[in-house]
Amino acid sequence: MATRIRLRRMGAKKRPHYRVVVADQRAPRDGRFIENIGKYHPLEEPSLIEIDEDRALHWLRTGAQPSEQVQNLLNKVGIWEKFAAERPATAAKVNSKDKKVREGKPEVVKTSKKAQAKVAEAAAAPPEAPVKAETPEPSPAAEPAETPAQTPPDAAAATEEATPEA
Repeated sequence: MATRIRLRRMGAKKRPHYRVVVADQRAPRDGRFIENIGKYHPLEEPSLIEIDEDRALHWLRTGAQPSEQVQNLLNKVGIWEKFAAERPATAAKVNSKDKKVREGKPEVVKTSKKAQAKVAEAAAAPPEAPVKAETPEPSPAAEPAETPAQTPPDAAAATEEATPEA
């Protein structure tokens, strides 16, 4: 029987508190459980986390897998570090749904057959040398030394009106 250490929701609507229980993984979230080993009240300030260390270590040693949230709680209380120190380094594993991180395995990228064929074609084809278009650099003598400042049309009209006519 595969066991999990997980949270069981209790409390009123929008006022949750949880029990940390050991249950068969096939049992529903708030259903049948094997043993109650602690409680968690997230709405209290600071959050109340009480977990029976001896029972939690017992269940971890017998193979019960904690849910992600329970593993976070065990880390905060310090039980997970004690359990990890008992295990050999090769058995250490992160309980995560992220497949890239799980058990230190590298990420496996799945590609279609067409994409694999394109990659194979690109690898087999000789690399093309980039063609550099030759553009002559402008010489400093070709550039005008200074361009006269242009006045905006409104300013030109204003200067014409300001000058007295003879």
